[in-house]
Amino acid sequence: MKSPRAEPGIRRIAIDGHFLDAVQTRLQSDPKAKSLSYVSAPVEQHRATEDEQGITVSVPALTAVQLFYDGVLPADPQTSVKLSIGGHLVGSFYLHGIRAVSASDSGSPVLLRFGREAATRERPYDPNAWIAGLVPLKLQPHGEWDPAEEYWAEPGEPIEAWARSIIKRGPRPMYEMEQILPGADPEDFDSDPITEANELKYRGQVARAKKVLEKLLIQDVRCLDAHAHLGNLAFDKSARTALDHYERGVRIGELSLSKDFDGVLPWGLIDNRPFLRCLSGYGLCLWRLERFDEAESVFTRLLWMSPSDNLGMRFLLAPVKARKAWTPDG
Repeated sequence: MKSPRAEPGIRRIAIDGHFLDAVQTRLQSDPKAKSLSYVSAPVEQHRATEDEQGITVSVPALTAVQLFYDGVLPADPQTSVKLSIGGHLVGSFYLHGIRAVSASDSGSPVLLRFGREAATRERPYDPNAWIAGLVPLKLQPHGEWDPAEEYWAEPGEPIEAWARSIIKRGPRPMYEMEQILPGADPEDFDSDPITEANELKYRGQVARAKKVLEKLLIQDVRCLDAHAHLGNLAFDKSARTALDHYERGVRIGELSLSKDFDGVLPWGLIDNRPFLRCLSGYGLCLWRLERFDEAESVFTRLLWMSPSDNLGMRFLLAPVKARKAWTPDG
C-alpha cells in the first residue's frame, strides 16, 4: 500500500523509517464492498514540535498503542530510535514518556516525548503510560453483596476452601462497570457490533470479524468487549497474541478500580461481563504459557470479584495450583 501524500504544510514524520501516516490503525468501509479495508491514519493527525531538550510528537492514542505493538517504539528505555521529519534525519532519540493531551477518549492525541539521552531511574519509562490518560469507565453502585444470599453447596456438603474465605469476609459493596460499545443502538439488538462479529466468526469469516472489532477500538479504545473478543479470535492459534488483547482490556478496566478495591462485580450485572471476560481470558493465556503463579492470582481475583463464578474459575484453580499444563479440555 502506498503511503498517503502529506498535505501542503504538513511534515511527514518517521520513527526508524516507519512513517506515522502509514500506521494501519484506521478502517473504512466501502458501501459497495463486502468487507472492511485498512487505510492509513490521516497525516494531519501526526505533528512534531522541536525544542532544545528534544522532540514532542503528537499521535492518536490508538496509533501509539499500535507503534508499541508493532515494535516500532521499543519497550527497552535504553534503546534509541531515529526520528525523521519532513524527509530529514533529525537524529537518535530515546522515548522519555507518554502523556495524554486531555482526559478524553482514544480519538484525542497523546504526546510522545523524545530526548537525546536515555531515561534515568529518576525518570522511569512506562510503555503503558498512554492508558493513564484515558477516562476511567464509571462504576455504578448497586447496593451491597451479601454472601449469605449466595448458593455455595448442597446442605450437608462441605464448602470449598476458595469460598470459605469469601464468606468469612462478609458483605461487600457491589458495582456495575460502564460498558463502551460504539455504534450500538440500545433500542435495536441487531445493531450490536459484538453480535455481528460473533456471527461472522461462526460463519468462518474471521478476518471480517476481526476488522469489526478493531473498528470499535478505533472509535473508543475503552471498548473492553472488543479486546475480549479479539483475544477469543486469537486464542486457538496464539496464546501470546491473545494475551496482548486480553491484557489491554484488563489494564483499561483497572483504571476504574482503586489499588485496594474490595468490591464485587457480579456477572449478573451484564455491563461487568466485558471486564470479567478479559480477566478470564488473561488468566487462561497465562496458564497456557505456564505462568502458573500469575494465572492462580488472576483466577482467585475473579472468584473474589464475581463469586457466583459463572465463568467456572473454581474448576481451574486445582490444576493450576498443581502446576498441570493447560489442555483444550481444561
